[in-house]
Amino acid sequence: MNELIQHSRYEGTLFLQTVAGDISGRREAENNAVAQAGQERSMYAYAPKSGCPHPKQCQILMVLRNGTDEASARAVMEKYRLDVLAEEKNFLLLFPNPQEAGWNYNNALDRESDMDYLIRCFGVLRGSQLGVSGFNGMIFYLADSPEASAMLMTMAALKPINVPAMMIGSFPEGYRIPENALNVEVAALVSGNPEAADYIRAANGVSAEEESDGITTFYGTNPNCRLLVTDRAVDANLVSAAWERLFSETRRWQNDTHGYYQKRTNFTEKGFVGHVKDSSLGCNGGCGQTWYEYIPPQLRGTEEKVPLLFYFHGGGCVPLYGAEQSDWHEVADRENFIVVYPEASQNNMWNAWDDRENLRYSDREFFLALIEHMKQVHPIDETRIYVSGFSMGGMMSSAMACTLPDVVAAAAPCNAFNEGYFLDYKTMIANMGKAKTYDPSKSRGGIITNTRRYADEKKAAFDYRVPIIQTAGLVDGKWPIDCAEDARLLTFYYWRGYNHTDTTPFVQDRTNESGLSADESIYEGEDGRFLHHRWFDSDGNSMYELLLTKRCPHALDIRTAGIAWQFLKQFSRNADGTLKINKEERE
Repeated sequence: MNELIQHSRYEGTLFLQTVAGDISGRREAENNAVAQAGQERSMYAYAPKSGCPHPKQCQILMVLRNGTDEASARAVMEKYRLDVLAEEKNFLLLFPNPQEAGWNYNNALDRESDMDYLIRCFGVLRGSQLGVSGFNGMIFYLADSPEASAMLMTMAALKPINVPAMMIGSFPEGYRIPENALNVEVAALVSGNPEAADYIRAANGVSAEEESDGITTFYGTNPNCRLLVTDRAVDANLVSAAWERLFSETRRWQNDTHGYYQKRTNFTEKGFVGHVKDSSLGCNGGCGQTWYEYIPPQLRGTEEKVPLLFYFHGGGCVPLYGAEQSDWHEVADRENFIVVYPEASQNNMWNAWDDRENLRYSDREFFLALIEHMKQVHPIDETRIYVSGFSMGGMMSSAMACTLPDVVAAAAPCNAFNEGYFLDYKTMIANMGKAKTYDPSKSRGGIITNTRRYADEKKAAFDYRVPIIQTAGLVDGKWPIDCAEDARLLTFYYWRGYNHTDTTPFVQDRTNESGLSADESIYEGEDGRFLHHRWFDSDGNSMYELLLTKRCPHALDIRTAGIAWQFLKQFSRNADGTLKINKEERE
C-alpha cells in the first residue's frame, strides 16, 4: 500500500557511491545515523526500476562480500537473485566495499572501525547522488562469506541498535564473539553456526518456537524479534525465505537505548482504506489530498456511532509511517473507534499556523473536510472526536485543539508543543535547529498567527476546555526545564490556564527526571519507564497531563497510544460546547 515515490536516475544499474568519512552534519530526526569519522570509502548501490517508497518506509538490504570491485558485487547480486527480489519488494541494495586487508571483524584498534563505516553507508544516502534513501530501523544485512558473518556478529554484539536484522553463516577459523558483547537482542537467520545461534537465542530469550521447511523459528521474549536457525545452505531460495519470514516482518525503532522491535503492519491485510491524491473532498480548491482510514473489523457494516481519532504524522514523514510508529489502529481494535491517518497537504509538512500567505493549502480546512467525509463512511459520534500526532504532527494536533475546541473533545500531542500558536511560520523556518526561546506576549517574529487569532477568538466567545495529555521523550531536548520562555513551558502554562488548573509557576522538583512538580506524579509501565504528571481543576478533574518516557529521544514508545487513550476516552463534547467527563471510562 506504500506509494512508490523514490526513483533514482541510476535505477536498475549498479552505481558506485562515495561514503563520506564524516557524516556528523547529516543529522535527521527519527532516522539518524551516528558514527565515528573515518576514511572516505565507497560502496556499490542498486535502486530498483520499480521505485521505492518514502524513505521512512523504505527497506535496505546491505550485502557484505569479500570483493571490492563491481564484478564481485554483481556476482553476489546474481547469485542470490537480489535484483529480482528488490524489483518485486521495492527495497534498496547496498554493497559496502571492505578495505584491502579485509573486514575488521576482530575490531582491531590499529585499523579503522568497519562498524562505523557500515553505519556511514546508510548515513550518506540522504541527499546522495543515488537519490534514494531508507530507514535506519529497516537495514538488513546479508553475509556472503565467513569473514562477513564475523563482521556482522561483532556489530550485532557491540552495536546492536544498528543491526535490525542479519543473515549469517559460519565464522572464519579462530573467530570468537567479543567478550564485551552487550547480549542485546537481535533478529537474525543463522545458517550452520551453532555458536552464533546460541548467543542470539540467549540474548533474545525464547518465548516459543516452530519448525518449517528445515528452518526453526525462535520467538524472543519480544515475539517481534525472531531468530531463524537452519542447516540449509545459503542460496537464493534461503535469502527469499529470510525476506518473507524475517526481514519483511522486522522493524527496530530507535526509541530506547538499544532500540525496540515492533510488529510491522500489513496495511492491505489489516483493512486500511487508502485515498491517494483524492480531490473528492472539495477542500483547498480541489487539490488532491491523501489519507488512510482504518475501521476495526467488528465495526464494519454496523450502525453504531463510534469515536473518531486523527493521527498527524511527523514533519517529512508519511501517514503509514505514522501508523506503524503509533499503532493507534491496534488500540482502535481493542477500544472500538475509527482512526484516520492524513497526509499533510504540502511537502509532508503541516500548516499548523493556517498560514495562507506563505503556504498554499490549509490543513485545518482539510481536517474539517475529512470529518465530513468520515461521517459518510461510518456513523461518527461527533461528540467524541480526538486528535493526536507526532513532532510536527503534535504541533498540528495542538493547533486543531485550540482553534476548534467546539469540535475536538481532547488531544494527545506527542514530542512537540503548541508552536503554531506561539511562533509564526517564517520565524520557525529561519530558526530550525536553533535554540527556541519565545516572547510569551506574542509570536517571536512579531506576527500573530492565524492559529493564535482563531484560538483567542474562540476562547473569548466561550470558555471552552480541551483536556490535553502531552507526551515527550525525556532525552528529547533539555530536561529538567529551567528556561521561563521555553516553548514547552509556554505550552504547559497555556493549557493549564485554558483548562482551569492551577496556573502558578511550575515548582522545580529535582527528585524526578522531569524537574517539574505536579498535583500527582506516578510511574507507569511494568518497567517504570513512564513518568506521568497530572494537574487537576477545582472539581478534581485531571485536565492536563504530561507523559514522559525515559531513555526516549525524538521517538515514541509503542505503549504511548494506549496510555493516551485511557485519558482521551473520558471526554466528550456537549452540544452547547461544554465538556462532559465520564471518569468511569478511565481504567
